[in-house]
Amino acid sequence: MSVEKNKVVFLHTPKTGGGAMEYFFYDQTKLIKRNYFFNFNGLDDSRFFEDENSTKHSNGNKCLIEGIHNNNVVINRYKNSKHFEQCKFLMGHTTYSIGDLFPEYNFKYVTVLREPIIRTMSNILQFTYVKDGYVKFGRHTEKCEKGGEKYWKFIYNIMSNEYPVKGLMTHENHYLRNCQTRIMQGAKYDNIDEVADIDTAIKNSKKIKYSFFDDFNNGLQKSFDELGIEIDMSLNHVAKNGTPDSQKNKQKKLGEYYGANDNMIELITKFNKIDIELYNTLYKEYYKK
Repeated sequence: MSVEKNKVVFLHTPKTGGGAMEYFFYDQTKLIKRNYFFNFNGLDDSRFFEDENSTKHSNGNKCLIEGIHNNNVVINRYKNSKHFEQCKFLMGHTTYSIGDLFPEYNFKYVTVLREPIIRTMSNILQFTYVKDGYVKFGRHTEKCEKGGEKYWKFIYNIMSNEYPVKGLMTHENHYLRNCQTRIMQGAKYDNIDEVADIDTAIKNSKKIKYSFFDDFNNGLQKSFDELGIEIDMSLNHVAKNGTPDSQKNKQKKLGEYYGANDNMIELITKFNKIDIELYNTLYKEYYKK
């Protein structure tokens, strides 16, 4: 197979439906050709096949993508991977800056954006673990029901008094504060004080095919068509009416903001002012077209 110089990166913003898409994208792209899809979570041909074209690693292409800028071993592994050479479509929790690591290729980008307060609340729930009636967030524990009134008071007390949250990694803390701006600006997650830069994010948005969570299948289909990616989003039945069903069901059960109280909503709004401004700007631009 020949080297594919022109690659498309799906910038997977957490809690925008990308996780559910990993299997869908893999199932769709393996019908196009071997090694078309390269997933930094490891769900692709290099994980399931072992031949001269596979990435030589026990977990295929799996890596902590948030740390790739500081890991030359991983970068060189991919530079020497026949699978990486041949792939057209890449996916992972990476940012716009991934192109800086592989200047020998031409990268184009696609992403899905979601209302920032709701997206962040969903991320908080994802980072919360439950065991024996206790919830754990970072290094903090509390006996309560996840998503209940006592739970959100517990989360509020942590996030209003502690930054970074102890027990969460740098990129996880960043996911709770202006996450979408960081991804579009090309943040490297290399230090906790890395600034969210809306001007750079808006500049880069001109080179990113972005769509929105409430128009999931249609928006992604338009992006893929424009980028020449042969994925049929009409076959993604879990989001046939727009927003992915799993998220709609969770919000239906807990409420629009997953049961968060007014104080928590106010705090998350404060922490995500840049993301809210970016989202509103791009949302108006998107639906004006």
